[in-house]
Amino acid sequence: MRVHVDPRQPKLSYWAKVIGKALASPAVQVVVMYRISHVLYRNRLTRPFSFLLRSAAVVWGGTEIHPAAEIGPGLCLVHSQKILIAEGVRIGRNARISHGVSIGGDTGRGGPLSMAGWPTIGNNVTIALDSIVLGALTIGDEAFIGAQSFVVKDVPPRCVAMGSPARVVRKLTEEELDLIAQSDLTRPGD
Repeated sequence: MRVHVDPRQPKLSYWAKVIGKALASPAVQVVVMYRISHVLYRNRLTRPFSFLLRSAAVVWGGTEIHPAAEIGPGLCLVHSQKILIAEGVRIGRNARISHGVSIGGDTGRGGPLSMAGWPTIGNNVTIALDSIVLGALTIGDEAFIGAQSFVVKDVPPRCVAMGSPARVVRKLTEEELDLIAQSDLTRPGD
């Protein structure tokens, strides 16, 4: 939850906001429900409970994250509505995902499910609203996916990709990466 609250605040204020966000923010609650369902999914006996918790997250926060998805720490859902993360997806640390984003395998081209590939998303990646990431592809570390993009090919690290289909439009400069790291662009507003 640290990505949801600015850690540079005084400690008392910081912890008050952390607890407040955990109690009141559906985006944080959905991430917590995913984390619990992911642990439950690992055991065959508790796996059915993981799907019940996933269903609760859909009803509660409007987000469906499959319990088998592998997501690193620091996941930040900007808004928890209309987000779908499928079972084989792998996401690194500190991903920022906006509302309306779908990330999943590509089974719509006539291949069987076992042939479908799943996206692998690196660390510190931002995926802007209403984007779709589909198929066996890799999005490199610190990449930025523009709004309403349809990503079906690899995106190199530290690049901006956008469009439908998405294409790399430029590399991020060191100054831009520093500004993102120092700013609230990696955290939703308080």
